[in-house]
Amino acid sequence: MEQWFYFIRSPLDDLDETIQELVYRSFYQFVYRDINFMVRDHALTEDIIQDAFMKAITKGPKMQTDTNIPAWIKLITRNTALDYLRKLKRDRQIFAEPFVNISDMALDEVSVASMVESKERDEMLHQAIDELKSEYRTILLLFYMEGKSYREICRELNMTESVLTQRLARARKKLLQHFLRKWTDDNE
Repeated sequence: MEQWFYFIRSPLDDLDETIQELVYRSFYQFVYRDINFMVRDHALTEDIIQDAFMKAITKGPKMQTDTNIPAWIKLITRNTALDYLRKLKRDRQIFAEPFVNISDMALDEVSVASMVESKERDEMLHQAIDELKSEYRTILLLFYMEGKSYREICRELNMTESVLTQRLARARKKLLQHFLRKWTDDNE
């Protein structure tokens, strides 16, 4: 599987066409996840990989040693990605001013959508809290809504801190189950 690393060292034109394709596919699979994680854009990731592959096959035959070819490939690809990101950032700065109105409108749309989603999530959360047993609901409201400490809640409900800790953990778990059930049912 890792034999393709050594094909990078030989001139690509000297290789059979099927081996050339194998080398490129292996290179692609080897670096895709890392680069896509950096740029979060599939098309840009493919452009970067192609550019990095061209650099690797032109510089590969000139390498002095075979040591750590995988790290060398990762370095070339990472540096190529960083170059692309710098160029994109520079281009965005150049073109940022004329498009201010468009981006403001887009931000307004995003903020309205996030407000609606937040309101819907809050409603579902309150519904999920209402479905809990009264002792769980009471503990959650005292701790999160009223901001009381463990000691204050223990005094008010006449229980030990270890019992409160356990019930609060159970209440959170039940609340999460109820909320996730509502959220997934509503979003389907």
